[in-house]
Amino acid sequence: MISNIISYLKNISQKDLDFSIADVQFLAQGEYNQNYLITTPHQKYVFRINIASQLGLKNQITYEYNALKRIHCSGRTPKTYYVDDTKSIFPNGVLIMEYLEGHPLEYKKDLQQAAAIFQDIHLISLDKGDYQNFIVEKHLFQDRIKEGKHLLSDVWDSPAIEQSAKNILEKLLNKLENNLHQESYFINNPWQVICNTEVNSHNFIIGENHSWLIDWEKPVISDPCQDITQFLAPTTTLWRRNIILTSEEIELFYTTYETKLPPNNIRERVALYNPYLYFRALSWCASVLPEYNKPDKIINNPEIYQKIKEYLSEDFMNSLLKDIL
Repeated sequence: MISNIISYLKNISQKDLDFSIADVQFLAQGEYNQNYLITTPHQKYVFRINIASQLGLKNQITYEYNALKRIHCSGRTPKTYYVDDTKSIFPNGVLIMEYLEGHPLEYKKDLQQAAAIFQDIHLISLDKGDYQNFIVEKHLFQDRIKEGKHLLSDVWDSPAIEQSAKNILEKLLNKLENNLHQESYFINNPWQVICNTEVNSHNFIIGENHSWLIDWEKPVISDPCQDITQFLAPTTTLWRRNIILTSEEIELFYTTYETKLPPNNIRERVALYNPYLYFRALSWCASVLPEYNKPDKIINNPEIYQKIKEYLSEDFMNSLLKDIL
């Protein structure tokens, strides 16, 4: 792959980019992208190869590129330099963007920095073009149920998932469908921003003097509670850091986040949305687990595989949902 990337870079003709002398190394990967570090005499870049689209988009990498261009005004995202969605060399497209120096978020030290990042992004004023260029979620609860059902469509009959997990997921789905009337709160009190929707600790870069949120693979226009709920939820904090935030830490985050934003009751929004976030998170885990049994799976992350199995255990699910079911 590295030799293919080096060969590809030599054929890029853009006046702002010079990859004639470039070193390429593997950087990181998720479930849907692989990232490589490009080092030149003058600058470092990220070469991002798309593998698949969580949103079901044919132009996934272009969607991500356009999103990054739009929200760069926040000062909290990497600068983009190049996109290729022709799929002529790499089957799902590539994106070249700025490499940012720093470390992943540490919840015990960086909560206020994360809150400030969310604040700057959620303060972006939306215009008519945004509603044309981004996916727009108008029905927060219904959209999560629809998404979860889609993720679970092949799960109910899968032998890879324990029946106990299926039973809990079915019980949770019934509960959420019975509570759909609560969605009227968001319809009657609309608050829409550009949401990242994937805010785990390793999608933050904490630098010495500034910090950023990266991985804008599936942004949508939605209620900000979508980002905030996911950021604070145990399913997120346990994912890479094995941490559950205390009530004092959560309050510190809220207090920082609210300083410049309108008084729109973010705590109440999070409380209402929380069960639907859990449903999405657990449904995703259930949909991904059978893929790890396939020999042709492109990306394998042993750490993620173990975490998915943990989340789908009966003990974990019952503990997580004890106040909901």
